[in-house]
Amino acid sequence: MSGKIEDNSSFEEFRHNLKGGKAIKQIASLLAPFSKTAKNVLGALENFDDLERQFKEISESPDKFNKYFSELGWIAHESINHDLMLECIQLAESNNLNIAEEKLADYYTSEDISWLVSSVYGIPEFRKRNELINAAYEDTKAKRFYSAIPLLFMIIDGTVNDISKSKGFFAENTDLTAWDSIAAHSTGLSKLRDILNVTRKGTTTDEIFFPYRNGILHGRDISYGNKYVAAKSWLTLFAINDWAKVLKRNKENPPEENKKKNLKESFLELKNTTSKYQEQQLKFKEMDKYMSLWKKRNPIIGKDFPSKGTLNDYKDFTPEKDAIKFLINWQNNNYGAIAKQISFFTKEVNFGKEAGKVRKVFENKKLKDFEIISIDHKAPAITEIVVKTIILFNEKEYTQEILLRMIYQSEKNENLVFGQSGGVWKIIDSFSFPKIEY
Repeated sequence: MSGKIEDNSSFEEFRHNLKGGKAIKQIASLLAPFSKTAKNVLGALENFDDLERQFKEISESPDKFNKYFSELGWIAHESINHDLMLECIQLAESNNLNIAEEKLADYYTSEDISWLVSSVYGIPEFRKRNELINAAYEDTKAKRFYSAIPLLFMIIDGTVNDISKSKGFFAENTDLTAWDSIAAHSTGLSKLRDILNVTRKGTTTDEIFFPYRNGILHGRDISYGNKYVAAKSWLTLFAINDWAKVLKRNKENPPEENKKKNLKESFLELKNTTSKYQEQQLKFKEMDKYMSLWKKRNPIIGKDFPSKGTLNDYKDFTPEKDAIKFLINWQNNNYGAIAKQISFFTKEVNFGKEAGKVRKVFENKKLKDFEIISIDHKAPAITEIVVKTIILFNEKEYTQEILLRMIYQSEKNENLVFGQSGGVWKIIDSFSFPKIEY
């Protein structure tokens, strides 16, 4: 693996396309006075210089960040807040490392990470631990760092163990690298693991600022409960989530050998990449807008929306409307429609097979009546709805409360923020099938 993140395959390929694009722009500039086609090409590349500048900044910033902060327990990762990373690099370059660390510690222990917390539900190995993750997050927001940090150790070690099918995060021989990754570059997670896994032999009451796993869990580092240790633990968890996503991506789309492209191929790929980049930037800006506007929603059932009604009684793009849709589908024995309301966090889903699974759970349980009794917005994209149901089973009626844990996503399974239009509130699969005991 390359010594620098900026030499990762995706960066290198984009850099190669930029070189081809620069050559095309030079040729188009010469021919523009004489050729309409050349003028059109030049128009398509009008933002080229800005794109080149932004790419240079994006590709170089992870290495710069790791240079200044990895020894302190912070590493660059795919889902890092890029503006925060650039700000911290600037502070480090002006000899203000302490201020930069303060900003990182405040960010990774604030409600700003709610989006990152919800993003880990996309990895099955994290998803099965969502109760622990939620508990750690609630403790962190309440500044109960002493209890949050051991929980994060448990989540991190167990999740990596499940992903690697070998050993946990802190084992020396666990491979924490991945092709074309920022978090899983050799200067990232592997280095972070070595720092956090150092031997701590003596008991000390001195305050520590690193999440030393051995010292904390073995009771030797007693004064560990501060925002720095908690923040670095959360960053580690999010970096592992990014590593797991890269492993999945590389498994589904194995790396291909890069082939040299001619100028025309380079231009077409650059144009496509530029278009995707600009589209992604617009998405990020829209998401940032809704994230900044988001406040915990506290609707009053019976006033803001009925506890039971038809779909027309509920506003579009709200979790309560999709919850009611699920309940109506249940009443109508529409198992295929229920299957499509479940978030599987993957592109390829056999809905016929999933509908069969839904049928096995619900076909003998006739939903006679229901009502929403509570709704709790846990994060901008996560909501929990409790529904009281009356179910007919073996000619007897049973009353059960069912928890629907829902995530707001686009058609492409991309997480959205409440307030954005065009999304669907899907049921997270581990909560989809209530365990009804009779």
